[in-house]
Amino acid sequence: MNLRGLTVREMLNLPVMKNAKLISGEQGLDRIVQYIDIWEVPDIGSWLREGEMVLTAGYPARDNPSLLTEMIEQLANVNGAGIAIKPERFISQIPQEMIEKSNLYHIPVIQLPLSAAYIDITYNVMEQILNRQAVLLKRSEEVNKALTGLVLNNKGIQVVADSVSKLIDSSIWIVDKGGAVLASSPEGNPYVPSGNHRQWEVNVDNKMLGKFVVEKRELDELDLMLIEQARLVFSLELMREKIAYDTESRLRGTFFEELILNPPADERITASKGLQLGLSPDWLWEVAVIEADEPFYNEDAPIAEAIQSYLSEESAARKVRPQLQIHGGKIVLFLPSVPTADTEKRPDNKRRPLPWGEELQRWLKPWDTVRVGMGRQAPLFEANRSYNEARTAVSIGFRLNQRRQLFTYAEVEMLQMLLNSSDSAWLGRFVDERIGKLAEHDQANGTNYVSTLYHYLATGGSLNETSNRMFIHRNSVNYRIDRIKSMTGLDLNSAQSRFELYLCSAYQLLKRA
Repeated sequence: MNLRGLTVREMLNLPVMKNAKLISGEQGLDRIVQYIDIWEVPDIGSWLREGEMVLTAGYPARDNPSLLTEMIEQLANVNGAGIAIKPERFISQIPQEMIEKSNLYHIPVIQLPLSAAYIDITYNVMEQILNRQAVLLKRSEEVNKALTGLVLNNKGIQVVADSVSKLIDSSIWIVDKGGAVLASSPEGNPYVPSGNHRQWEVNVDNKMLGKFVVEKRELDELDLMLIEQARLVFSLELMREKIAYDTESRLRGTFFEELILNPPADERITASKGLQLGLSPDWLWEVAVIEADEPFYNEDAPIAEAIQSYLSEESAARKVRPQLQIHGGKIVLFLPSVPTADTEKRPDNKRRPLPWGEELQRWLKPWDTVRVGMGRQAPLFEANRSYNEARTAVSIGFRLNQRRQLFTYAEVEMLQMLLNSSDSAWLGRFVDERIGKLAEHDQANGTNYVSTLYHYLATGGSLNETSNRMFIHRNSVNYRIDRIKSMTGLDLNSAQSRFELYLCSAYQLLKRA
């Protein structure tokens, strides 16, 4: 039974239609009758609606039978139900062209007996339609009440999904806009996108948060009504989850912003606040600072969205809760790790995650316009220290090597101490005595001897690594090193000389940058 109305076939089976005769358009017998109108004026075509059955004695076409043919076309244009005619009084017979158009467009043409009263047909047909629509309305109210009750009683999206699945007798999925399954029924049923599924958007605040996917392809009016009710309920459920998520995110953001701005005063209070936000006091934190030539203003930046998606995947694998903040035009990542002792308890068949630094270096390769500094691991209470170390790492590291993306504080800590030396005049004289001639030669001739010396010593004396860093031939590196030895008179095989020259060349490059 079609709850939106009755089919033309069902209409012909009503007692009031027992003497009616189908003339043409047999393939349209399953069209749905939702309204009945009487045609006794020439311009009814502009008033026609979908699902309309027209009753007429042919009076408007008494002098122009072609209007009957036009009526078939007009009904086809609006997806009308058909036309029932009393032809004896005003037209001698149903035109053949009308019959042909009826068969072409599958619009049923029914011949009514002269004795048929419009009021009887209208009353009986509309009674059937209204009864069916009343059933649909009542069922809609029952479903709405049941599903809304689940939301109001905070049963959760999984319980709602199970109820909807049972009502429409089909497997269903609620997936977010990235394709991740938020809920499914049966629970745990994997979602594999298919052209055989039917799907509807689930929107909150005019934004598409996900899709409601139904495995069942053939859906009747009751199913479609259930689905509309379910979409509303899922929207309410996702809105509630979104509000809860946004509230928690705001609280977490405020908490981490305070960690950035000021070192916490009390370790126990910090641990307690973190625990309330789902942050284990056992986790160790590394802070990464990501910067680019242009500042980041909000989390809608493409790289910020991509990192957030990446962190979501990693947090599920690592069983931790990282945090992304935008601060001072930079992306700040708070990256927690489970202590090693706990990690080793994982089964051997589970992938042990790489250290955050290695993961970031691999993942950020396509984003070649950004650079990253990473601080050392620290408890949450000391995350501010790791943040400052990350800033120092990217600041010093990028000034020394602009072709690298990621720098760790361990690499630059000694250089920071060097830059922070209280006696800069004494340090300047020391550097000038060792590599002053190289610096003067570079400035006068546009050479890169100081930079070559730094990279050569930073790579442990590797000609190949130095040539890769500086994008020059290995022989060019070898030539420059020979010239440096000649100009400084220092023995690069001496550990002390290598140490002094490494510090001096780094200091000279940082001072110049």
